[in-house]
Amino acid sequence: MKKIAVFLVDDHEIFRHGLKQLINNEPDMEVSGEASSGEEAIAALAHIPADVIIMDIRMQGISGLDTGKSVIKANSNAKLLFFSLFDNPDYVSTALDMGASGYILKDTSNKIFLHAIRSVHGGHFYFIGDVTDTVVRKYHEQRNATGEASAVAGAAEIALSKREQQIIRMIHQGVSNKDIAETLGISIRTIEAHRLNILRKFQVSTIEEAMENARAASLLV
Repeated sequence: MKKIAVFLVDDHEIFRHGLKQLINNEPDMEVSGEASSGEEAIAALAHIPADVIIMDIRMQGISGLDTGKSVIKANSNAKLLFFSLFDNPDYVSTALDMGASGYILKDTSNKIFLHAIRSVHGGHFYFIGDVTDTVVRKYHEQRNATGEASAVAGAAEIALSKREQQIIRMIHQGVSNKDIAETLGISIRTIEAHRLNILRKFQVSTIEEAMENARAASLLV
């Protein structure tokens, strides 16, 4: 089995070392490289393979956000996951706009951190906790500023995953997050992440609007 190649970018050596040990202890992933600054990351990623790039926001020299813009352009197949102490709305918005796949906070648990890596590697978006609220507010503000969001119709355009379709159907049936998590054998945090993915794909700010669009796309009966 090919392991997920993870590249770490953080200017604290002790912190990087701890992440490296955590990742390398997992059977399906390994650290392919690391950098202590944005400049080092840009240079190293020109020749070191990476499936997922873990990027700190605040670093000396080039910031994580500016570095992220460069590495996304140069490494189009890699997924960018920001890892920060701060849930600053401007940071989250910038991360979204540049095409980052996730944004999680440094006080998250090891289990959630590893799940986030696997999730973004699998093509999903992963935002948790207060960051989720920030993302939803961003899209709500965009709708207020520009009027109704452009219609997203047709299952092909929306491309909800099978799990996302399963979850939105259960939400439509009135099943709570807790009961969905128990039924599917996944965490409530994971349910929250799937709900956010659904909102993003439908370009809406509430799950009620998402269900309306899902009905229009014949995903709900």
